[in-house]
Amino acid sequence: MENLAQLKVNVKAAGTPDGIVSNIRSAIARGLPELVPSLIAHDGHMVIVGSGPSMPSQIENIRAERARGRPIFAVKGAHDFLCKNGIQPDLWCCVDPRDRSAQLSEANAHTVYLVASRCDPSMFDALKANKVILWHSFAFEEYNDEPYRSIFNKKFLVGGGTTSGLRAVSVSYVLGFRTFEMYGFDSCLADDGKTKRFTGEGVDEPIDVIVGGKRFLSNGAMAQQANEFQEYFKTLPDIHFNVHGGGLIAAIMDERKRLGKRI
Repeated sequence: MENLAQLKVNVKAAGTPDGIVSNIRSAIARGLPELVPSLIAHDGHMVIVGSGPSMPSQIENIRAERARGRPIFAVKGAHDFLCKNGIQPDLWCCVDPRDRSAQLSEANAHTVYLVASRCDPSMFDALKANKVILWHSFAFEEYNDEPYRSIFNKKFLVGGGTTSGLRAVSVSYVLGFRTFEMYGFDSCLADDGKTKRFTGEGVDEPIDVIVGGKRFLSNGAMAQQANEFQEYFKTLPDIHFNVHGGGLIAAIMDERKRLGKRI
């Protein structure tokens, strides 16, 4: 098998169909420039920084990535932490249909904000003075139904997993990146068994996940992310990941390496 056995996880997506459709219509009506494939000068590495518990401990390694000239792609709440530590991300990504504008108190002129059309209008309002690129996230269960199909007619769509972190990978792949340095991409709780993000946000009812004999505590959304992460190896034959800081996804990569599978 190319991938490890997957969990059976029932996850309810955030937002409602009517609310997300309303968000998409509002975003398109703003007339913002939209994400399209383009070539970017780089060494093939994209540094994606999420909000997993391990991320703050990796800040000097992330700083070293910047010193190598590699672009930094922040996901949601990682943005403000990086900025406050002197690392303004080159890119920022969100696909969450809820208001996450509180994660952008350090919005700046350097970062390009890649805001999916399904995001809440408040996100675009919060970034109206910044560089914003509009893009459209693709999901089969949405696109097969109206009115998604009509409003996305002839739009460039980017597929991927159910989290902003996974969509950051997909967007980067479209932009030409093939090797990913992943920080704060733990997909599990901290050692205290409660904390799911470095900001202190917790989980009330964690679930057990075993990988390579190691036990991790996670929740449905994070376990689903770990499942979907493995799909990249089946669909993109030239993609490679280096996962830093430990955690569930790092353990999956270790197990793949032990089994002689591509990483």
